[in-house]
Amino acid sequence: MKIYRICGYGSGRSALVTKLVKEFDFRGIRVAVIKFAHKAFDMDKEGSDTWNLRQNGCPQTLIANNERWGLLCETPQCTQPDPVALAQHLGPCDLVLAVGFDHSPLPGLETLRTDNNSQPLFRRDGLLQTVVSNDTEIGGAAFRFTHDAVEAIADHILIQAVVLPC
Repeated sequence: MKIYRICGYGSGRSALVTKLVKEFDFRGIRVAVIKFAHKAFDMDKEGSDTWNLRQNGCPQTLIANNERWGLLCETPQCTQPDPVALAQHLGPCDLVLAVGFDHSPLPGLETLRTDNNSQPLFRRDGLLQTVVSNDTEIGGAAFRFTHDAVEAIADHILIQAVVLPC
């Protein structure tokens, strides 16, 4: 299993990840996505059995049915989680895309738009060597792709992704 980081905000990152997942699926590559949410979220519903268990001190609940299962783990006051550690909870797959883990020590790419007014991460993070942008004004990255070069980006990710420790 390999892992690769995808960063960027307000610059087409989610659309690119969706296209990459479709491309990897077409190629027969089993892909998983670990997404860092920069805002608070809750996948549970107030009043449900699992919600009540969590509210009453159960820090981990796993819910399952015939179609899917989900593991909820409470991590109060945790720093940004480590995507490598999180990947250990995944089932068998060929590639993990770690989306939104801006400060993780993994190779990766950054999606950019010049009108976003944010400082590019790749200029401060030597592991982000790839930029995906349709803006020709952004330079300085070792590798550069446009948003529509999904097949080439997928090829690049497969080369640059690193093997996860067992």
